[in-house]
This record gives sequence, C-alpha cells and structure tokens, in this order.
Amino acid sequence: MLGKIYGTVEVKYKFEAGTKPEDYRESPFYSKLKEIFSELQNHRGYKNFVRSQTLPRCDFFVPNPGFILEFDESQHFTACRKIALFKYPEHLELGFDREKWIKLCEKIDAMDNDPPYRDEQRAWYDTLRDFIPTIKGLKPTVRIFSQDLRWCSLNPDVPSDIRKFKAILKGRKQKWTIEIREDATPYLARIIIAGDWDGDVRTTRELLEEICEKWPKGKRVKFLITCGGFLSFNWPELLPDIGDVKAPNNKAVEHLISEARKCCESLLDRGLCDKLKKFINYITLGADSHSGEGNLRKPHIELVALIDLKRDKWYWTGKTYPITDQKDGLVRINDLKTHFVNLNGEKVMILGCHDLNLLINRGKRTKRKTWRKSIRKDFQDLAVKEKPICVLQHPHTTDSVKIWDAAWGALKKLLPSVKRYASAGEYYNDTEKNYGKPRSKLEEVLKKTKCGNMIDIIVRV
Repeated sequence: MLGKIYGTVEVKYKFEAGTKPEDYRESPFYSKLKEIFSELQNHRGYKNFVRSQTLPRCDFFVPNPGFILEFDESQHFTACRKIALFKYPEHLELGFDREKWIKLCEKIDAMDNDPPYRDEQRAWYDTLRDFIPTIKGLKPTVRIFSQDLRWCSLNPDVPSDIRKFKAILKGRKQKWTIEIREDATPYLARIIIAGDWDGDVRTTRELLEEICEKWPKGKRVKFLITCGGFLSFNWPELLPDIGDVKAPNNKAVEHLISEARKCCESLLDRGLCDKLKKFINYITLGADSHSGEGNLRKPHIELVALIDLKRDKWYWTGKTYPITDQKDGLVRINDLKTHFVNLNGEKVMILGCHDLNLLINRGKRTKRKTWRKSIRKDFQDLAVKEKPICVLQHPHTTDSVKIWDAAWGALKKLLPSVKRYASAGEYYNDTEKNYGKPRSKLEEVLKKTKCGNMIDIIVRV
C-alpha cells in the first residue's frame, strides 16, 4: 500500500541519530526530552536502559514526502509509554492521535520484562522516533495500531482501499464538506460546524487550510469567528492552586491561558497565518481544557482568544457565566473588562458560550441577592458604558432558534450601539433525548444568530 501511494519505501531504515538526551542539546525540545528520559528512569529505578549509541531501525521510511511510519503492536502500549506521551509538548506535531495512544496504554497495559528494563527502553526509542521529524526536517511520524484493522485485507489495487489507507495515514479523525454562503459586502465570517467536533489541533489546521483554499474570491472580512471549544488543549499537570472556581486564583488562570496560547500558536503557524491574512484581519479561537474527561463538575476552563493577525496582538477572555451543571467546575473569567476590546476605535464585545445570557434580567423582581444577579448587573452596567458596536459570541452548540433568541433580543434593547453581531457554534445536539438531531432547521438557526452581512462557512462532518 505504501509503495502504491508513494513509490519508494525503505523498510527497517536506519537514522544516524543518538539515543541520549545530550545528543539533542541543540534541539528546541532538548529540555522536554531530558524531562521524559528522567521520568522513565525514575519510574521503576532502571537508570541504564539505553544500551545502544544510535537509534534502532524504524519500521518504514517514506523518502517522498519524508516521514517515518511505525506499526505498533500491543507491546508498545505500556505504563512507560503512557508516561512519555503525557509529557509531550502540546505543539509537537504528530501523525497519530496521542490521546488514543494514551488510552490504549491504559487499556492494554502490556509488560515486557526481558530484559527487566525493556518497557522503559522501548518507550524511550518510540519517543525519539516521534521527536526526530522536528530535528531532521521531516513530516510528523505516523503510527498505526496493529489491531485497528485486518491490514492484510487491504488491496493496493482497489481504489476504495487506497482511500481508506490514505485517511488512516493522515490521522484525520473527521471528514467534512464545506459550503460557503456569502452576503454582499460581508463584514464578518463565521464557521458553523454541522456535527460533532473534538478540537484536535491537527484536524483544526487541516480545516482552516481547506477553508482558505475555498474562500470566495475578492471577499475580505474584518473578523473570522469560531465556536466554543474549536480547540482543545491538555489540562496542565502542574497548575497553581485554583482556589474557588467562582473567584479563581489569578496565577492559575494565567497559567491556563499560557497553555492555551501554546496550543493556538501551534495551530496558527506562519504558513497558515499568511494565508488567513489575505482574507481577514482578526480571528477568534475558542479553546477549552478539562481536568476530568469532560465532567463539568470538575475544574475546566472555556477561553476565547482574539488575535490581530497583522500585528500579532492577542486578547484573552473566557466564559464568565456558567450553566447550572458547571457552576462548581468552571474556572470563571472574573475580569469583566476582558470582554471588551478597542480595535482602532471600534469597541467589540467578546462572549463565551453562555455569557450572552448575562444580558437577560432573569429573576429581576426577586429580592434575593445572588452572585448571578450581581454579575449580570455589573456586566450590563459595563456594557452600557463601553458602547460596543460589534458582538462576537462563541457557543459550543446551537441547534435551536430558541436558545439565544431572548438574549439577542435583550441585547438589542440594552445596547442600541450594537450594529453587527454573530454566533458561531456547532449545529449539533448531544443530549440523550435528541442525540444527533437538531431541533431547528439550519437556515433558521443561521438567520436568528446574526445581524449584518456575513460569510457563513458551513462545515458538515
């Protein structure tokens, strides 16, 4: 199959590459490699598991376009491999799904004690093969799992099998079609994901690259906005104490924003930024992180970055107003001023998913003073003072015309200064009752969640 697609394929290819962290002292990943090596040494106390001066041969090497392919059997999925994978930097490009590999390590939990340090040794050599592309100028290392498919059933003379194999090699979790609907003289563009989206960085980059290719000719907009959770970044292992999530420790929030920025920067490399600059001035990115596998009652954060592509200026905010299920888990953005950005005299309001409901006076007549009521008043007072002319909302899902209808109505009454607004989001329903079945037609949802001329980029996954 590899030969059919790429031509020349080298089997058991030997790279002239060292096996000690010190061999990579000139690499930008030297400190990370050193850290992984130390973690493996300390795991079970085997300090001398490296017994070769050069890296053992890789399974396959494809010279053109230039990538390593490793065929991982069950013995590769060990506790040691999991330790190494957890330590990978977020911006390291990989040709496989790291989260899937970690879960396979937990599930298979293989052990190879011949010699006793074999698991540490194998995990370290696999780590080096994953990092080598950044040092040798290659494309990311691709890994395929031996039990994912009956590989011998694939026929290199059958076009559908070739397409299937290509998709596996790309590591693409999702396939999509893109439809673009454009108004005359658009001011905003938004990406609507019609389906489920997991925020994988590599997949997201592929999507933005394809959107650039399909961008309508001659059209330029000021903003391109994305949905909440457009990107997912790993919850950091070392994090300052959060304290009360309703009023979190600023150092913890700053640390989470720093991790989110690394993820966003790995997405917006120079090549992609140069492409986007041809069509837009600013892009917004929703970036989420969870400490507990998506459990809303455990600490998590929902951030939004506004990036000035021309000047490389970054503005950060995030969800301030949690839904009921996440009131004890959402690490809130308490500084309400971060929701307002002055861009050359144009005041823009940036909202996380549920924050639009800060503009609704729910329970206005009640005498009971709650923190929710207080935060709504403070936010509304600030919004009136700031007089934004544009509002950018970043919901995670919007499958019904009713979800934000009351909030947009309240906004229009409270803020006559607003001339344009838009919601991006997933057109998707993930509730148990209506799983996968949106409650309103897409055309109706699009109409109800915008004001002003728009480019709607509909991605059906």
